[in-house]
Amino acid sequence: MGKKLIVLVEDDPRDCDLTSRALQKTGIDCQVDIVHDGAELVDYLFCTGSYHQQERRPQPHLILLDLKMPKLDGLQVLRMLRRVRTSDYDIPPPIVVLTSSDETEDIEQAYSLGANSYIRKPIDYATFGSTIERIAGYWLNINHPPISQDRSKR
Repeated sequence: MGKKLIVLVEDDPRDCDLTSRALQKTGIDCQVDIVHDGAELVDYLFCTGSYHQQERRPQPHLILLDLKMPKLDGLQVLRMLRRVRTSDYDIPPPIVVLTSSDETEDIEQAYSLGANSYIRKPIDYATFGSTIERIAGYWLNINHPPISQDRSKR
């Protein structure tokens, strides 16, 4: 099947480390690319800004998106990504909001802007790790994306 590409959009170094370690424990053959805010994600996906000299990379299999970040927050990113359609991103990758916010307004806005899932980050390490493992297991092993989105067949 090939390596699965996950993009983690997270500004907290501790959460980056915890998420990366939890993803390694899944046994899923994946590459985790970390960007630290919404603006960097846009540059990463569309090879602009500091990523302008890089080759267009494959579409991610999964984006894990924090909401509360500097520059562009997660809701702004969702709004932008769901509007943008390029030949490489006709069907956007699944976006799982992984955040500490449990505000009803954030949840409703995230779903209305096209988030595929909204998960509140668990506080303790063990629960955090098992949550990440279940997210990855579902989106990378159980879920069947549309054929045009299944990058493993390309």
